[in-house]
Amino acid sequence: MNRKTIRILLFIAGGLLGLLVLYHLYLSFLPEIKLLMHFDHHNEELLIKMVRSHGWEDLIFVFVLNTLAVAIPGLSNGIFSVLNGILYGPARGFIVNWISAVLGQIILLFLLQKLYNPKKLEHSKIYKLMMGQNYPQVSLTVGYMLPFIPSATIAYANALINKEFKNRLIPISIGAIPMAYLYAYGGDSILHLDAKRIITTIVVFVIIAAIAVAFLMIMREIKKHTKKI
Repeated sequence: MNRKTIRILLFIAGGLLGLLVLYHLYLSFLPEIKLLMHFDHHNEELLIKMVRSHGWEDLIFVFVLNTLAVAIPGLSNGIFSVLNGILYGPARGFIVNWISAVLGQIILLFLLQKLYNPKKLEHSKIYKLMMGQNYPQVSLTVGYMLPFIPSATIAYANALINKEFKNRLIPISIGAIPMAYLYAYGGDSILHLDAKRIITTIVVFVIIAAIAVAFLMIMREIKKHTKKI
C-alpha cells in the first residue's frame, strides 16, 4: 500500500471517528440544545448549570475531538477549543485546549514524517520565512501562535529545523498557550453572554496575530540587513 492510499485511509478514518465523537456529544448535550433553542434570560442560570454539569466521559470525548482536529491536516480546532471554554470555563477549558493542541501537534508531526517527504517544503514561503530569522525556534513558536497558518505547514517547518524531538516540542508547547487560553476565555464569555468579554477576546486575538506577524517580518529584515553589513 503506497503512502497516498494510507493518507487517504487515515484521513477517512480520522474523519469518521471525529463524526462519531461529535454525534455522541450531540446526544449528550441534546437537553441543553433544546433549552438554548427556547432561550430567554429567565433560564440562563439553568442553562449554565446544565452545561457545566457534565462529567469525565464528555470531557474525554471533547478532548479526543479537539486532538483530532489538530492532528488531521486541513481541519481547525478553533470551534472545539471555544466549546471547551463553554463547557469547562476558562481555567479547565484552557488545560484541555493546551494539552489536546500539544498532543495533536505531536501526532501530526509523526504522521507527516511517516507519510510525507518534509524536504518538499524547503521552497515554501513559510519555511523560508522561518529560516530567514536569527532564531528559528522563536519564529516557530510565534508561528504556532497564529491560527490562520495551517498547522501542517508549521509542523513541516518544525520537522526540518529541529532534528531532535525535545527541540520540536518546545515551540509547540509555548506557542499553543495564548490561543488555548483565548479560546477558552472566549467560550466562557459566550456562555455568560458577556459582550464586553467577547469583544475583549476578539481584540486581544487580533493584537496577538498582528504582533506575531510584525515580529516575523521585522526579524527577517534585521537578518537581511545584518548579512549586508
